[in-house]
Amino acid sequence: MSFGALIGIFLGVALVNNMVLAGFMGICPFLGVSRKVDMAVGMGCAVTFVMTVSGVVTWLLVHAVLTPIGAAFGNPEALYFLKYVIFIMVIASMVQLVEMYLRKFFPSLYTAFGVFLPLITTNCAILGACLLIDMKPEYQNLLNATVFAFGGGIGFMMAITIMAGIREHIRFSDVPRCLQGPGITLLMAGMLALAFMGFTGIGK
Repeated sequence: MSFGALIGIFLGVALVNNMVLAGFMGICPFLGVSRKVDMAVGMGCAVTFVMTVSGVVTWLLVHAVLTPIGAAFGNPEALYFLKYVIFIMVIASMVQLVEMYLRKFFPSLYTAFGVFLPLITTNCAILGACLLIDMKPEYQNLLNATVFAFGGGIGFMMAITIMAGIREHIRFSDVPRCLQGPGITLLMAGMLALAFMGFTGIGK
């Protein structure tokens, strides 16, 4: 796999097929933790770490454990029914590591995240990345899978940080009463998604 192809995978998932703005995955933390830029960056780093490590670990478990064991019984896919349970367990373990780290070294950030930190376990963007790595043949290579997972996390961090920056500035704007609160937030999210749609023509 050439370096250019790896860059293409990274840009594809980070910009063109952004998990949040194109795939509509991970909307809950995207809207809930995008009130301040520092919180958004922290959540983006946490999701990037969990998504990257989970993508690598699940790839290894499927290709180095489940497939060989199944092949030993005559069917490489015999144990594939366990994949979804393994994906959730790996993601939950990674989130627990992040939670313990933030609680010890960044208690203020840990408190600010509140319920959204443990909810990373059920963040469909992370599970979606693991499923896409498992489903698509172009990610059956470990390096490709790693780049895809890392790019997905960076794309999430970009989206939530940009959204937080907009929401910090909008607090000083004269927003009509009918749009205040969730209304203006969803409207901005839609406009941001439309802006990212411009990257779909990047290869044309």
